[in-house]
Amino acid sequence: MQRYIEQLIEDLHRATWNIKKPHEIWEDVDLDNEAELEDISYVEEYVYGTHKKISDITGIERKLLPIPKKLTIEQRALLSVELEKLLQVFNFYLDFPETYPDEMRYRFIRDFWKEKRVALSFGESHIEFCDYDEKHCPFDGYCTTCKEIQADMEHDNQFNNGHEFDIDVRDLLPRPDEEEQWFRNNRIDIDEPFEDEQLPF
Repeated sequence: MQRYIEQLIEDLHRATWNIKKPHEIWEDVDLDNEAELEDISYVEEYVYGTHKKISDITGIERKLLPIPKKLTIEQRALLSVELEKLLQVFNFYLDFPETYPDEMRYRFIRDFWKEKRVALSFGESHIEFCDYDEKHCPFDGYCTTCKEIQADMEHDNQFNNGHEFDIDVRDLLPRPDEEEQWFRNNRIDIDEPFEDEQLPF
């Protein structure tokens, strides 16, 4: 099995050459602008994107990934690291708790190969394995996200005294008497051309 694992890792390294040409929507995008990068990634994924099997995207068939019980702990850990690196080349980022052991990740990664996803040209497509149900946590003992969310909600409720803030946008706008006062104090002669300092905004 060890020789097979070594050969598979070589195949994973070669699979990084399978990068597709970027979608044409990326032609004029500033890749250093994080906001623009995120926006166009969203457009590529949800507007122009075509779902494909992970095996078609990466060039690695799922059947090549041994079932976990046939691997040693070290082999599962090694393959997990290599497979995550390969997926990141194709802009897939698997969301595991930081302390979650590499050898335990392998089962999730192998199962991910069953899915169909849109491969992004740039940016990050985050893959979550958690549905935020603490009773059915896939990372039991390694994840504190649900507890942190619960603590944040309790803090917010305590801070708000259990009340939601109702904001009426009309309360943010000037009252009619305030508008009238402003116009009286800032008369604009409509016969003169506008200059920047005359504009009320």
